[in-house]
Amino acid sequence: MLAIQGLKCIYDTTGKGWSIELVLRADGEEAVRRFDVDGAEDAELLIEAFEDSSASTFDPETGEIVFGYEYLDLDEVDEDEEEDEDGEADDEDEDSDTPEENEKPKG
Repeated sequence: MLAIQGLKCIYDTTGKGWSIELVLRADGEEAVRRFDVDGAEDAELLIEAFEDSSASTFDPETGEIVFGYEYLDLDEVDEDEEEDEDGEADDEDEDSDTPEENEKPKG
């Protein structure tokens, strides 16, 4: 597997066709591979997949391009946010209690 360093979308005005170029890097060497795609939409989807991926590789033996994605554990994030929100809510309640609001009218 070779690491993909970048993708380039190409439209050949002579052949009237779309292609994607992969810029590959391995062992200090850089190489470029070009693949035909069906149209601009396919090229755009590949570039978006590359931009959104956390890792991307090309396997020259199979010709496969692989885009990998890392996912957050949303349960952990939610727990942290709930703790922050609870702490902020307590602070707001303390700030809103002023002596004037707690005193009973005299008289």
